[in-house]
Amino acid sequence: MKDFFDALKATEKSTQIPEEFNYFEKLIGSWQIDYIDRSIPHVIQGEWHFSWILEGMAIQDVIILPDYEYGTSLRIYNPNTHAWDVAYGYTGKIIRLEAQKQDDRIVLTFIDDKRRKWVFTKIEDDYFHWHNVTEKSDGEWFINAEIYAKRMEYVHQS
Repeated sequence: MKDFFDALKATEKSTQIPEEFNYFEKLIGSWQIDYIDRSIPHVIQGEWHFSWILEGMAIQDVIILPDYEYGTSLRIYNPNTHAWDVAYGYTGKIIRLEAQKQDDRIVLTFIDDKRRKWVFTKIEDDYFHWHNVTEKSDGEWFINAEIYAKRMEYVHQS
């Protein structure tokens, strides 16, 4: 019998997810982040961890912004829409989004407000940039918050 964490975690994506829709794989791992919110006068340093779960059919992440917000997202590939269904939860709130690739960006659109989006850009092996934006009536994006992420380096001890 597996315990909860052994049953949850997976080491790789399921072969049932087509490679062309494997948008989030480069994010798997642990990241040091700088969170900048337009309503807060200082940068919050935190962590963001991504892992395959549920036999590789989903990705879960945990974001840690000390003294501000702790949250988790569940990202599940939907073969009917070729998009990812996403739920993000933190104290008192759950947000539903749909993620699709647009050019070199991953755009997560809020289900209840199509003008609100979360956007991953510049996804590299050791860096990515994330925006929380609101689309204005003229089509321009107003940046509410953003994250600059650098992959954490681990020192292995023998």
